[in-house]
Amino acid sequence: MTVQIHRSGGRLLPAAVVLITVLAAVAVRLAFVNEVNSDYRAFLSPWYDALAAGGGFRAIGQEIGNYNPPYLYLLAAATYLPLPKIVAIKLVSIAFDVLLAAFAGLIVRRRFSLRMAVLAFAVVLFAPTVLINSGYWGQCDSIYAAFCLGSLYFLLRGRTWWACVFFGLALSFKLQAVFFLPALLIVMVVNRRRLLALLAIPTTFIVMLLPAALAGRSWRSLLMVYPNQVTTGGNAGGSGRAGAGGGFGAGGAGFGAGGAGFGAGGVGPGAASSGGLGTWTQNGPTMFQWVGGSVAWLVLGLAIAALLIVGMGALCWRRRPLTEPQIVLLVTATVLVVPFFLPQMHERYFYLADVMTIVAAFYLRRFWPVALVVSACSLMSYFPFLWRTTPVPLPLVAFGEFLAVIATLAVFVHVLTTPDNRWLRSSSRLVEPATRAVAGADPMAVIPSTSARPAGRPPSPA
Repeated sequence: MTVQIHRSGGRLLPAAVVLITVLAAVAVRLAFVNEVNSDYRAFLSPWYDALAAGGGFRAIGQEIGNYNPPYLYLLAAATYLPLPKIVAIKLVSIAFDVLLAAFAGLIVRRRFSLRMAVLAFAVVLFAPTVLINSGYWGQCDSIYAAFCLGSLYFLLRGRTWWACVFFGLALSFKLQAVFFLPALLIVMVVNRRRLLALLAIPTTFIVMLLPAALAGRSWRSLLMVYPNQVTTGGNAGGSGRAGAGGGFGAGGAGFGAGGAGFGAGGVGPGAASSGGLGTWTQNGPTMFQWVGGSVAWLVLGLAIAALLIVGMGALCWRRRPLTEPQIVLLVTATVLVVPFFLPQMHERYFYLADVMTIVAAFYLRRFWPVALVVSACSLMSYFPFLWRTTPVPLPLVAFGEFLAVIATLAVFVHVLTTPDNRWLRSSSRLVEPATRAVAGADPMAVIPSTSARPAGRPPSPA
């Protein structure tokens, strides 16, 4: 009886801490929920009004805004809430802040104690850019980021199909999810996962479009949302800042993975919508803060990004199979490195990198400075748009991001090439006696593989 009470108390305390953390995080966001910016006025508010006037879900078949329909479904649901419009809109993103932090905690929990998992949950939930992005700005980057972390979580568990389903969900909300795709592909190939599971990505994407199609929107319109964002920025409001799209600039040169391209010509949301080659960065802390609008720089940036991804993939192949810490570091490096070398990156395009560097800091000793620099750089790049001031010149902010990129790549190479690496934290998660001899506290333990099972054991669902 005493043992049962002790275990029950041990579970109730973390649950209480999580609940208090969520309430505090929501309270902080609600403190500035009425803050309005031009993105809200030009895009989110009119979209909400159009959905509300059209009858909520009955309006999802209309061509409203330049976001993919799944976000419009959530906005349509928000129109039924008995809340002020701005609160209802921002509440959608705030809810996914919690889901994002929950997946961060679950990923950390796989290797470490429940206490560490709760700490990771709290740190992500109160991370400056996570807090500002939803509660202050009203943006919804936490949605695609939450599903990307969900994909990583199921990838670590060896549930390949679920990993691809969650990535499909992420991609259906925002094109920026493609920053995660190279890491997903590398892990599936290197750790010999079922490549057939990749079919779940387009399948999930199409399923998420079905409600809009059934409501009357044409498939041509649905499937052209992202191509329009890439080529023209998909600016639904005419000139000015398109705060809701996901375009990656302009024109024909592409860096692609799985058919998703990063082009050059036109602009994505969060920037002027002219579509020329004059502006190559939209407040994003990238290499294009230092260089001009030359096609040569575009090609060089795309080439560097592609070569680094190929190089990381080759190194992973040599060190196969990848362990859980190595996978976490691979994802972190990918979502940080790729956008740094691409044109037309906006301040919010490093959102996933902000979160993943925090998660990686729980796995890696002495990695916290990198996480702090990445978050600080993203925060500084928010200032020009949100507060019309530039406390730190953006080229200098980009240099800080560049140092974080170099440090992350160096750690990645070091961890994958050095056995018994001291950068990795020892697992603090309790291990059952029966498995202690096998897994022990080794932070390099390989994740479960669906291709190697004990004889006689039925295959677990991927």
